[in-house]
Amino acid sequence: MTRISHTQLFALIVAFEVGSTTLFALGIGAKQNAWIVIIVAYIIGLGLLWVFTQIPKYYPHRTFSEILNETLGKPLAKPLILLFSLYFLHQTTHNFYEFGALIKMTALANTPLIVILYFFIFAIIYILSLGIEVLGRTVEIFLPYIIFFMVVIAILNMFSGEFELQNLRPVLNDIPSIMGEVPRVIAFPYGETVVFLTLWHFIRQQSAIRKSTYWAVGLSTFLLILSLIQIIAVLGAELASRTEIPLLETLLSINIAEIITNLDSIGVFLMFIGGFYKTAVHFLGFSLAMVWFFERHNPNWVIRIGGILLPLFSMYRFSSLDDQRWKGFETGVYVILIYSFIPILLMLILHLKNKTMKRKESHQ
Repeated sequence: MTRISHTQLFALIVAFEVGSTTLFALGIGAKQNAWIVIIVAYIIGLGLLWVFTQIPKYYPHRTFSEILNETLGKPLAKPLILLFSLYFLHQTTHNFYEFGALIKMTALANTPLIVILYFFIFAIIYILSLGIEVLGRTVEIFLPYIIFFMVVIAILNMFSGEFELQNLRPVLNDIPSIMGEVPRVIAFPYGETVVFLTLWHFIRQQSAIRKSTYWAVGLSTFLLILSLIQIIAVLGAELASRTEIPLLETLLSINIAEIITNLDSIGVFLMFIGGFYKTAVHFLGFSLAMVWFFERHNPNWVIRIGGILLPLFSMYRFSSLDDQRWKGFETGVYVILIYSFIPILLMLILHLKNKTMKRKESHQ
């Protein structure tokens, strides 16, 4: 079995988390306090991450399917694997359609959406068919560019003349709106990391899973807050809440001495790379879950057949980007939260089972 290093896991999680979060104004329902929403959600999200990373400690290098079978028994594990596979497909189509539509809107306006989606999925099929090690190596290459561009955007925005810290005030003036936005941000992006339960067995150094995950999510949160502060400081909370892609608007507003301008191509790059890895990870999770459900070993047949059908299914499911956004906000948040909290029950069962086994051993 191919394995990836803890460094590649770190890069994959950062790309997955930053994938779409930095493009949009998360928690903007709390207006200028949106960045506080991120901090609160991050603190709660760390609890979820602790649960997700605790499960592989009981069964190192065991697949998520094997853990479920040993913990719950096959009659319960099999339908649960199917439900998780459908959830991962649900997330795949959301991410896949969204990023395809955004690329069409910003860079390839005259190209049919179906063509963009097939170009996108063929790249994903090719990378995933080569194995997770190749996915890990490619994300290792792109991560420094993602971080570099995010930092450069922040610096340029500060010197653009449009950056107004006054837009971030007053602070903590509406606690109910802050708390009302927290569940959405817990779900997206922190709850979405539940998909990594299907990938833990690929990690070479099992003892480094939690450390790598915490550092990766910590960096992602920093980049998200940095991006959100820029968006609000440049656009203002009201405009940011009405803008389709707020980060792109901040890039278009940068004009330093008529030399540094028209930087929207950076936003398109971040959009494409982020969309690629977010879709790829969810699609890999779906493919692995389907293989486990049918008790097979090689996921390539699901990757190829499912990949070819994915653009058609996504186009059928969503009629427009507004439709995709509406379905995501109306039901997607609750779906993510449900599947994010299932591992808590699983971990409690694992803990009790482990404790019972130790008691039996001590009495023998």
